[in-house]
Amino acid sequence: MVVLRFLLIVFNVAVVTFLIYRLLIVIQQTMEKSKKALIIIGGVMLLLAPVGMFIGIFAPTFQYFLIYPIAISLFLYLTKQL
Repeated sequence: MVVLRFLLIVFNVAVVTFLIYRLLIVIQQTMEKSKKALIIIGGVMLLLAPVGMFIGIFAPTFQYFLIYPIAISLFLYLTKQL
């Protein structure tokens, strides 16, 4: 159980770091304001999930491990298409 919790923390730290990096790149790019706002709002919402788990607002569930990586990949696909 300790190893699983450690791996979850490592995964969340890596994801948060990468999301912040991609959001900074999006902020620096020139594009339509509506697209930029949509990407920034989506990125912030994705950042709230691991932070909420770390603070203890909600517990990690099996659905988190299924849905969160898909949401991250869709976000990255959206940012790469710009």
